[in-house]
Amino acid sequence: MNGIELNSLTTMKLLLRETLLDKKLDEHEKNKIKALAVRLGIDNQELQNLLNEAASEAAKSDGVNRELDPKALFSSACEVAMADGVLSDDEKQNLYSLKEILHIDDDWYASKMQEVLRMCTDPADELDDDEVSDEELEGFDPKPLIKDVLKNIETIIVGKTEVIKHVLAAALANSHVLLEDVPGTGKTMLSRAIASSIDCTYKRVQFTPDLLPMDVSGSMIYNPKEASFSFKRGPVFTNIFLADEINRATPRTQSSLLEVMEERQVSVDGATFKIPKVFFVIATQNPVDQQGTYPLPEAQLDRFLMKLSMGYPDHVFERQMLANHLAGNPIARIKSVISRKDFRKIQRYIVTKVAVAQEVQEYILNIAETLRNHSELTLGPSPRATIAMMNAARSWACVEGRNFVTPDDIKKLVKPVFAHRLILGSAALVRHVNPEDIIAETISKVPAPVTRNK
Repeated sequence: MNGIELNSLTTMKLLLRETLLDKKLDEHEKNKIKALAVRLGIDNQELQNLLNEAASEAAKSDGVNRELDPKALFSSACEVAMADGVLSDDEKQNLYSLKEILHIDDDWYASKMQEVLRMCTDPADELDDDEVSDEELEGFDPKPLIKDVLKNIETIIVGKTEVIKHVLAAALANSHVLLEDVPGTGKTMLSRAIASSIDCTYKRVQFTPDLLPMDVSGSMIYNPKEASFSFKRGPVFTNIFLADEINRATPRTQSSLLEVMEERQVSVDGATFKIPKVFFVIATQNPVDQQGTYPLPEAQLDRFLMKLSMGYPDHVFERQMLANHLAGNPIARIKSVISRKDFRKIQRYIVTKVAVAQEVQEYILNIAETLRNHSELTLGPSPRATIAMMNAARSWACVEGRNFVTPDDIKKLVKPVFAHRLILGSAALVRHVNPEDIIAETISKVPAPVTRNK
């Protein structure tokens, strides 16, 4: 961003420059200038200084006999407003003030503003802009931070350490998780606990057959007073988004998550809006009640880094849960233990510091290729799946306190990362073969490398 902004002074200078190009200022133009100064809050002394400055610039140019072109002037103002790639509320108001003073046609103004919105993103100050430089990672140790997050979450979700680690690893990999389990096993509670632990915003949407794509991503709203469109953000503009019972929404609504999960942006009416950099989708579905559901297509499933199941807690842990709820829901008492900036640091640390040896990369590819050629499968892991496996393994290694990936990490993750991406052949479906069995068989056949980490 270059720092250009259509503020009050810039707007007034544009008008003055345009009106003084012919080296004369009639009463009609003077009235427009005074009226705009009042709307923009510019006092008389400041206006006189601007007039003198503009007159001085006009004296250096060749005067031409022509009338003020309101649309050309307004278009120039739009170019200034769009220069930094965002359109703030103040800039919108200044453009509207200029439109009123120049008596620009409402239809032309509305069309022009739509064009401007398509070329701009959200105001910069409304975006999560927690960038992390490599210098900030000097001496950075993620282990105590991750330990604090896990400990904090386990005060709410007891007896599910492995599942919590998997979900946290997916979040640190900047990806998403699909939780498939019966109601009441803590799926929603887990997502809320993660959001509260890392000081992130959290939104939940109950997916139903009548849910529309705009209910998730947002929509353009027409403002008749200003004759312009503005974007109303949907609940997907958050850090952690829970899509509860995602398979109950129609395929059209499910598809509203495809772009945002992969490209981290929302496109509406030709305009593109960025979402926060810390963005994590947890989707749930009930494997028992399939009445009135729409199974997720392969393209949607492929967006999820892992597919997990919470399962029922053991007797001892469930008794502890009962004790925790005696004083009310414990989620109300949970506090954040790390900042969102710290979470971004861990993500950056994983990308730059956690190593994956060449032998481990080959191990991932050998597993994927063996599955692709398996006689029981119609579709094996995609290239996106192998990349997902590597990213998941790096995050898992960091959660485990290491800065390198081992073959055991791959064995640990291959089922949650690959299983939901496989499509069984007709013969396997008849025999009720499940993807996890095929993966277990493949793991036993593909030799694991022996790596040496320094």
